[in-house]
Amino acid sequence: MPHTMPFHLPPFLRRILLSIGCVAGCTAATSPSQLQGSWEVVQVAVDQRDQPHWLYFPADPRLLGRELHIAEAVISLNDDSRDCSKPALSTLPKTELQKYIGRKFPRAPQYGTPIHPTLADFGLTLPDSSVQPLQISCDPDTSAWNGAWLIPIAPDRLLTNYDNNGYVLVLRRRQGTDPIKPSFACGNAQSTAEHAICTSAALAGYDRSVTAAYRRALSVSGDDAASVRQEQLDWLKTRNACGADAACLEKNMRDRVDQLMQQ
Repeated sequence: MPHTMPFHLPPFLRRILLSIGCVAGCTAATSPSQLQGSWEVVQVAVDQRDQPHWLYFPADPRLLGRELHIAEAVISLNDDSRDCSKPALSTLPKTELQKYIGRKFPRAPQYGTPIHPTLADFGLTLPDSSVQPLQISCDPDTSAWNGAWLIPIAPDRLLTNYDNNGYVLVLRRRQGTDPIKPSFACGNAQSTAEHAICTSAALAGYDRSVTAAYRRALSVSGDDAASVRQEQLDWLKTRNACGADAACLEKNMRDRVDQLMQQ
């Protein structure tokens, strides 16, 4: 039976559910119109009491700063994951946010640790409010986004996890007036590549990720610090060879983040 929702929904969520044809209660999949636009990952939240099972960690450069694009024809995250084509959203039963997160990320039974984590365990400073999760379906269903969930928690905030790994992404809706912030001052940009980075929020996000991953690699490098520094200088030459080619720059920086995170 379709899930029935009460009518005391926040106005922004009511608009979203109206846009996908669900207010009185339904499970039919429809187009995600009210969520369309660009969203930036501003927090990577993981269960801080379950570190042995971490695939990512808080502020992980591989995910922080990535851009999620939601459109009628496609949902895509610029982390090299497969896009979701012809996306449709279905409403899931209304629930409390903490209950939903706790049940989505159960821990293995062990002494002294509850099976279900809390919002605080994930470092999520969010009210335990009533939420209406949305489930994504893709056509064809070959994307990791097929079956993923979205939770709108404010007009400009969205929670998601798209591949069933143990993390929650907090996303902020990007506005056209938002400044572009790479790791360097754009007023001091010199190379063509740096100027290109300063014109793209997505590239600027990857530039910040490279810098964060590089600093992490240095912090654990020990006696190999000089080698890490030289590799970074060599890599900068490769990046700069991309010039203003945005696709080349994004792939180059994504690969560099992955390389640095393996050190």
